[in-house]
Amino acid sequence: MLVRSSLALAGSLAALAMLAATPAAAQKTYTLKLANFTPKPASTSRWFEAKKKELAEKSGGKLKLEIFYGASMGPMPRHYDLARKGVADLSFFQHGTTPGRFPLTELTHAPYLFPAGFKGALVGAKVAHDLNPEYFAPEHKGTRQIWVVFNRPSGVYDSAKPIRTVADLKGRRYRAPTPTDVAMMKSLGALPIGLPAPLMAESLQKKTIDGVVTDALGVFAFKLGGLVKYYSNMFVSVISFGLAINEKAYNNLPADYRKLVDGLGSKANVEQMATMGWADFPVYLDYMKKQNIETVSLDKAADAEMRAASDRIMAAKIAGLEKKGLPAKKAFARMKELSAKYSGM
Repeated sequence: MLVRSSLALAGSLAALAMLAATPAAAQKTYTLKLANFTPKPASTSRWFEAKKKELAEKSGGKLKLEIFYGASMGPMPRHYDLARKGVADLSFFQHGTTPGRFPLTELTHAPYLFPAGFKGALVGAKVAHDLNPEYFAPEHKGTRQIWVVFNRPSGVYDSAKPIRTVADLKGRRYRAPTPTDVAMMKSLGALPIGLPAPLMAESLQKKTIDGVVTDALGVFAFKLGGLVKYYSNMFVSVISFGLAINEKAYNNLPADYRKLVDGLGSKANVEQMATMGWADFPVYLDYMKKQNIETVSLDKAADAEMRAASDRIMAAKIAGLEKKGLPAKKAFARMKELSAKYSGM
């Protein structure tokens, strides 16, 4: 009897020892709620769905990503605060919806900073990855910043009028996604309207705006086909997006899972996000083929005037930030240097 009791006790102790030795990650399932303002069919959603699968695979199904699409957790301007306040664990958000909150990050919205087309999104992702630790991450207070990425440089989509000259912009009402786009619009005589991306289609239908500043994938993501008729390749400015995690949610994860979250911000992952988010893909191409959107050639004089306006606006913005004690001049110079470096690769 004593032998059996001893064996049973030994077995129990061994089981407890094994349990104690098992990593916490293997004992508990963690679910991270991600607030995403874009709809599920959006091109950027492909990256999040891929990471959802990847995190589950690498954690043996113990680290799950629950994605709330289409601003279902709150309006777009609140998305960053959803993560900061812990309403969501992670948030995908657009910096331009809260003007002035991320001043150095907003310098990336400078027109003509990155090359046109998909290459601009890829170059921007590489530049932001290099600058994130020193300049961008410190601005995202209350969260742990994972990355900053960009759309392919935007242009003007008009619902009724081809824009070829600066004079054509006069009095036209456009949804402007960043403070820099707002300043550019005002300087050139257009009327910028602050509007979350999910409301673009409704506003075009109601004719409360005449067009939007976005890229072709924005037309696809928010189903603007049939609502815009002309595209002018002007400004060539990007919209920046961030991914951040609530600090408490991050710290509550076991160390091996924190490494998985940190890995989302690797250079390979930000480049993958740019590729999956803003490179051409079959569903998008099929959608755009069915739209009757005319590409308008911009007048050379108009292009020169817009570039000059951009230089003035950025000089004034940088001077204002420098007066506040921010290293805007140094940061912007580094952005241009890195953009030139990666554009030449």
